[in-house]
Amino acid sequence: MSNLAWRFPRLDDGEEQGINDGGIATFKGSELYDNLAREICQNSLDAKAPDKETVIVEFKSVSLKKSHHSALVGLDDVFSQCEYYWKKKSEPKLQNFLKEAKEKLSQDDIDFLVISDYNTKGLSGAKAEIREKSVWRALTHSNGVTQKDQGSGGSYGIGKNAPFACSSFRTIFYNSYAYDDQVRAFQGVARLVTHFDSNNESTQGVGFFQNIDDKKPIFSKDTCLLRDQFSRQDNEFGTDVIIAGFKKTDTWAADIEKAILSNFFVAIINKKLVVKIDGQIIDDSTIGRRLEYYSEIEKRDNVKEKKITTIMEFYSAVINPDDMVYGSIMEDKDVVLYIKKDDSYSKSIAEMRSIGMVVRVRRNHIFTRYAAVMVVQGNKLNELLKNIEPPQHNKWDPELIENDPVENKKAKKYRSQLIGWVNDTIVGCCRCEMPDEVDLDGVSAYLPYDEDDPSLGKEEKEDKSPDTVNAIGDMHRKVTHTRTVKLAAKKVKGHKREDLTPANEGGGGKHPGNGGTADPHGPDKVKTPAPGEKQINMPKVLMQRIMQMPAPNTYRVALMLEEDCSLAHITIKAIGDDGTKENIRIHEYKIDRKTYKVESEIAKLRDLKANVPYEIFLYLEYSEKMLLELLIY
Repeated sequence: MSNLAWRFPRLDDGEEQGINDGGIATFKGSELYDNLAREICQNSLDAKAPDKETVIVEFKSVSLKKSHHSALVGLDDVFSQCEYYWKKKSEPKLQNFLKEAKEKLSQDDIDFLVISDYNTKGLSGAKAEIREKSVWRALTHSNGVTQKDQGSGGSYGIGKNAPFACSSFRTIFYNSYAYDDQVRAFQGVARLVTHFDSNNESTQGVGFFQNIDDKKPIFSKDTCLLRDQFSRQDNEFGTDVIIAGFKKTDTWAADIEKAILSNFFVAIINKKLVVKIDGQIIDDSTIGRRLEYYSEIEKRDNVKEKKITTIMEFYSAVINPDDMVYGSIMEDKDVVLYIKKDDSYSKSIAEMRSIGMVVRVRRNHIFTRYAAVMVVQGNKLNELLKNIEPPQHNKWDPELIENDPVENKKAKKYRSQLIGWVNDTIVGCCRCEMPDEVDLDGVSAYLPYDEDDPSLGKEEKEDKSPDTVNAIGDMHRKVTHTRTVKLAAKKVKGHKREDLTPANEGGGGKHPGNGGTADPHGPDKVKTPAPGEKQINMPKVLMQRIMQMPAPNTYRVALMLEEDCSLAHITIKAIGDDGTKENIRIHEYKIDRKTYKVESEIAKLRDLKANVPYEIFLYLEYSEKMLLELLIY
């Protein structure tokens, strides 16, 4: 008979393991379900079986009786030993974790989230020797190890921690039927803390529910009731990730569905992925309706950040683009860009690799409103970008290549070329006529600077912004832009109305009256509103101008005030061709050779003197050419 139980290897005077697990912490927080959905579906897409076209992933909530399964009953003793071991030196975070785990384990009905994929290869290598390649061991017995092939989504091997972040027990069971070696395997993994075992010896924090006689996974020959809950039919290859003590909320299904829609809409549109969530099917025929459903909820609830509404724009761009453009970065036609123009769109770009998962969404402020989706298709560019994605897969950062200057420089070069091509293509497809200089009636009097004003300096081929290191190289001079100026008020001359009769027919006296006598039977007294306690002193601006510098994201502001000003605010707005205005985030500014961090839409300048020309360099969030409005108040 199989001897199945929890086994935590001896610590053997090794490093004591506490509750702070960096891998699990990476995926915790407000985006818990989003991280889970991204990691699970990415792993499943990476593991697609060679003879299948579409991967199916199912999320299903179930409840199991603890008393029926030794794997759950055995956790009682494990958590008691953890509590005993840390009793005299426990920290609040560990206390809270153990308290929540023990409360849930005290109930006989335990919540599980079962995530199953189909048409995939499963986890091969469950019976492999220690030095042989094993996808099974990379998932269940390693940390920071990956066995994925070229072109896959992940490269760090820590995405497997996302399910643990969703478990009150930090316990996952894996069930696999592998395509490559036809092996069925089952095993539990608990990522806990050092504690005492039955022999009163200190253990490691990571333990396994397995056949403790040979320290192997649970195979077909073994008897295991819990494993039998997730049995697969012949040729039904794939993997089940079973989250014990699932942190279940009332909106878990909707939250996971929105995460799927937001991150994998291209994979679903292209029939690479079908997702089932407690019976709700998301495929290429239903995704449009599901996006519309959640978009209507965002509008009804007046949600400030309408994420699904933006995804609907991307969806429309892919299925019905106004422009579909191919680019060549490292290979011929290794990237494609879908563009859709609409007056209501958010000027957003979704960027992803061939796997079809969104890596990031960014905005490019140009006049025309649009939505764009960029998909990298070439193998070389895919592999390069994969190597500069962090574990969260939410950006491309060449600095992640630390010990290879040549590859680091290469990554920077092609990443820059890719983003530049996307920006230029969008501008080219959405081009509209716009003046290089705007001069509203009466505004030019406040903008006395001209192109040859010495206080502004000159922009030549080798001109540098204050933050550039290398020479710019061959640059075309950028045409400076006169910007609009907002005036708070305007003085007007009054005119006498000859057709009005004075209320005081006597023509008025030389002295004010006493106000008369109050009528006790008259209406209630009305008090004259007292003047407010606050007032705004607008700085008097003699001259102001903003110009784009050769360095990316950098603008130069020339400014002179009529009076001394202890505090002035600068705000930059981008003006769209539809007249709408959006505040631009300012990362930092430099004045008098000093740099100040801002990370806000408002830059605060202090102690400005009258009649002194100031030169301020602003480093903005966006580098794209925009019509800007400079506000000083």
